[in-house]
Amino acid sequence: MYVTRLEEDGMAVEHWFDFICPYCYIGQDRTKILRSHGITVVEHGLQVHPEIGPGGVVVGQRVGPQYEHLVAEAAAAGLPLNWTDRIGYSRPALTAFEWLNENDPVVAGRFAESVFAAYFADGQDIEAAELLVKLAADAGGDLTGLTSEPLDRSEALARSIGVNSTPTWIADGQKVSGLRPRAWFEQWATLLGQSQESK
Repeated sequence: MYVTRLEEDGMAVEHWFDFICPYCYIGQDRTKILRSHGITVVEHGLQVHPEIGPGGVVVGQRVGPQYEHLVAEAAAAGLPLNWTDRIGYSRPALTAFEWLNENDPVVAGRFAESVFAAYFADGQDIEAAELLVKLAADAGGDLTGLTSEPLDRSEALARSIGVNSTPTWIADGQKVSGLRPRAWFEQWATLLGQSQESK
């Protein structure tokens, strides 16, 4: 069983995400539910589609029940979701996130929210270095000296414990993959809190 790195000091959930994953975009809302119950959430970047390289890929119009469901879930979470005809290259943004996350998770969290909004709400190119530098600065961070080593470590950890999809949350020996309803996360947060109290 994988033990989260903060579990010794109390209940923690470790969460893997990718900036191009719409389920992860909405998953921000599910993570907020956990935090509202006093649960610590440790964030990790994971490039879920490593086959998508610089420039991204053109996918055309996105229509159908799956996309309608995602738009409805995003709206319920108060998150605007505007589809573009391209899936972006997320590695630069994930690299920046993990770099910031090693130094200040609060700054990294603000950065992550702004990157998600730039991509899914505003249709911006999150591969662009200028945008990432600006979003990092706006969040209170600095990308000077940026290297890929923190992201490499995050992805190595994911592989070592069998995390290969996003979003994935792990806590108390349980792995939760994919987007589940808000009510399910409310219940899970309550159960995690009870488990923490019993330890």
